[in-house]
Amino acid sequence: MKKFSAAPICEGAIAAALTVILTLAGMYVPALGIFAMLLSGIPLMWLIIRRGAYVSAAALIAALALIFALTGDLISGPVGSALSLLPYMTAGFCIRKRYKYYSTLAAVTIANLFGYLIMIMILNAASGNNYVTEMIDGYFSTVKDMMGTYLSGAGAGAMGETLAASMEAAKTAILSYFPSILIIAALISGYVMLSLGIFFAKRLRVSGYAYVPFSMIRLPKSMLIIAILLMLLSFFTTDTSVYTLALKNIVAVISFVLAVGGLSVVDYKLSKKINSGYKRFLIYLLVFVLGYIFISLIFYALMLVGMLDSNLNLRASRRAGDDGEK
Repeated sequence: MKKFSAAPICEGAIAAALTVILTLAGMYVPALGIFAMLLSGIPLMWLIIRRGAYVSAAALIAALALIFALTGDLISGPVGSALSLLPYMTAGFCIRKRYKYYSTLAAVTIANLFGYLIMIMILNAASGNNYVTEMIDGYFSTVKDMMGTYLSGAGAGAMGETLAASMEAAKTAILSYFPSILIIAALISGYVMLSLGIFFAKRLRVSGYAYVPFSMIRLPKSMLIIAILLMLLSFFTTDTSVYTLALKNIVAVISFVLAVGGLSVVDYKLSKKINSGYKRFLIYLLVFVLGYIFISLIFYALMLVGMLDSNLNLRASRRAGDDGEK
């Protein structure tokens, strides 16, 4: 007869309680908002690594039930679990199974994307309309009102018409490329969550899962070939069908991934001079913020570096005096 152990129950209760505390802190404490919600899935990730999916699923149900009991809100629990808990639990499951890093990152990205879609569906149901379209329309209407007040005071009618046309074009572009924006956001948040999850898993001594540092991210040559083919196809496709729009969204996602590969090469080279990852991140942030006027040039330059790296492996360049061996 198998001996009963109370340890999984105790650990599940602790993980559920910490999840509830972090979720409520994110909901009701503005100073902790995003930070608390970003970490709210860590306890369940820790639990799934230690005890498996069944105990973690039971703790998730208990946490959601307790959140509903304390808040009486049917939306916050599902949205919170979709945006934070589900990706972290996916990361914990993959870490427990010792999947490769890129496979785990892909799984967490898909879980994030699934969470975003659940959130949109819930918000659409709650508002009774298309929440995304309303949000974007509301934002641009506010900007138009602000700019209209300024321009009417300045007496610049032609400039006002130009800005209005530009904002209308920007709104159309955002709506057209919203799927790719959603995927890119899922990828970025997935990378951040997985990095945090691995960090805490090591600190809590539940896993020594190996991860790929950002400076060593390199895209396969096959992606370069696919990217070039799709870019050429997109360039020569001028119709406005759904298939063309889907193609352009795919190209946008691939372009972003290539730019990330280029930034990884830059980070690798810069890490030789600046060892601190925090300092390098601050440098990149300042470059993107202060050089926002040239953001498109920076993006295309990083894309080019990423494409070259996927073909030539720029990190493997030899020093003068080295022999011919790789």
